[in-house]
Parts: sequence; C-alpha cells; structure tokens
Amino acid sequence: MTLSSSAWIGSFVVLAGIAGVVVTSLDDVRSALEESTARDNPGYSSADISDAVTVVLVGSGGGALVLVLLALMSLQLLRARKDAGRAMTAIVGVVSIAAGLGFMSLVDGAADIGAGVLRWGPILYCVLVAVAAIAPFTPGVSTWLRVRR
Repeated sequence: MTLSSSAWIGSFVVLAGIAGVVVTSLDDVRSALEESTARDNPGYSSADISDAVTVVLVGSGGGALVLVLLALMSLQLLRARKDAGRAMTAIVGVVSIAAGLGFMSLVDGAADIGAGVLRWGPILYCVLVAVAAIAPFTPGVSTWLRVRR
C-alpha cells in the first residue's frame, strides 16, 4: 500500500513539474507546437493550428486533473481496504499511462523546452503510474486487504 501511495504521489509531482514547464514557458511551448503542426499539416490555416494547440494544452491539463482526482479516489478505496480500490487503481493506471504516452506524442514538437521535461517527464510519469497500479496486486497487499478492521 505504501509503495502504491508513494508512486502515485511521485507521479503527481512529475505532473506538477510538467505543468510548471508548460505554464512558465507557455509562449515557447505554443510556438513550438504551432510550428510543428504547421510543418506536419501545411494546408491548415494558422487559426486552425492555433485552435488545435489550445485544445491540446487545455485538454491535457483537464484530463490530467481528472486522472489525479480518480487516482486519489482509488487510494482512498485502498486505504479503506476495499477490493474495488485495486480494480480502480488498475483502470486509472492504464488510462493514465495511455494519457501520458498520448501527451508525449502530442507535445513532441516542444520536447526540448524546459530542459527536456516535456520529453522525459511523461515517461517518468508512466513508470511511476505503472508501479502504483501494480503494487496493490502484490501478495502482501492482498493479505492486508483481507484483514478487515
């Protein structure tokens, strides 16, 4: 249980770091993403490209917030020794890993901004989430869940 909690907390710290880089370098991130999108899609108008970048950034931030809240809920279920906590942790973990990899792909054009945080941050996030999602299925946690208060 402690390993899962620690890994989730670590993933939240990594998300905060990624968000910090995006917010503090927002103009650079937007510019890099707009240039990358324009290069990949030469027929798109600059307004469409700008709108797409806005959707990516706002959608990624909103999605991350929802996943953090779901992860916190799964931790509460685990702390209450509910078996549903393990299932929810696994589901949230899989969705979070998919979101992290998707985000990494979407911001690839801005990966070098902020000392490369947008390149390695999502990978570290996915690793921490994988640990957090797998830890509740270890034999020690299974025994701990069976012991009801």
